[in-house]
Amino acid sequence: MIAGSTLGSALTAATARLRAAGVDAPRRDARLLMAQAMGTDEAALLARSDRMLDRRQASAFAALVRRRGLREPLSHLIGRREFWSLNFAVGPAVLDPRPDSECLVEAALTAAPDRGAPMRVLDLGTGSGCLLLAVLSEYKAARGVGVDAEQAALDLARRNARGLGLSSRARFVLGDWGRRLRAPFDLVLCNPPYVRRADIAALE
Repeated sequence: MIAGSTLGSALTAATARLRAAGVDAPRRDARLLMAQAMGTDEAALLARSDRMLDRRQASAFAALVRRRGLREPLSHLIGRREFWSLNFAVGPAVLDPRPDSECLVEAALTAAPDRGAPMRVLDLGTGSGCLLLAVLSEYKAARGVGVDAEQAALDLARRNARGLGLSSRARFVLGDWGRRLRAPFDLVLCNPPYVRRADIAALE
């Protein structure tokens, strides 16, 4: 992608490159990467396909497309991932929130149907905090603790709690699962990694 290309032609070229690299949804990914490079959203891109890219935009877009072609996760490139209709910051320190993990939030809502209950929630291996924060968003009187063994993950979880306005009800603790936790909890969440070691090298 070079400066002076139109947005539309740059997207077409990026889509072809990502498709050749085996990316599952190359057109969608190209649009999201373009929006990231230009500091805008997808809707604005669709309305301005004839717009010319300047040197900075073309360079930023080319770098993002190159990294995506090398199978770096899209969410890491744009810095966010949606989970339970909430926007979460993500990065290399955590696993991506996955749509199929939303079934755990659904299970919690089924197990404890009183949304006004002042529950205490524990999330073991909290990562980005997506499970804990999604549950707290549904139970307005609940408070929770997220535990993780990685400080970088806890920093990101705290950032997500602030972004969602849940900092006052969520606490994040560095630790090894439930060791040294003394208070009783009404609801315990846990979604540990379940990837076989032999498969890790082939994953994004």
